[in-house]
Amino acid sequence: MTRTMTAVLSLGSLLWLSTAATAQQPPMPSDCDSWIATINNEAGVRVDEAGYNARLKVEEIAKMCSEGKMDEARKAATETMANLGIKQ
Repeated sequence: MTRTMTAVLSLGSLLWLSTAATAQQPPMPSDCDSWIATINNEAGVRVDEAGYNARLKVEEIAKMCSEGKMDEARKAATETMANLGIKQ
């Protein structure tokens, strides 16, 4: 019984720690590709000002990603997706 409880507590602790560790990962370059694709998919079918601004913003986001400014790129992408009405 003691071994079972120790094993269950150990596995529970590992699961809890691994969840916390994965939740705090910084944005990766592959995230940039998904942000740009999402914005382009929505902006490509729109002919309004929001679509035009989004297409311009995608270029800035791509530039920030290539320069390694992931946090700024994530903020700009989130803002642009909100302007387009994309829920995250």
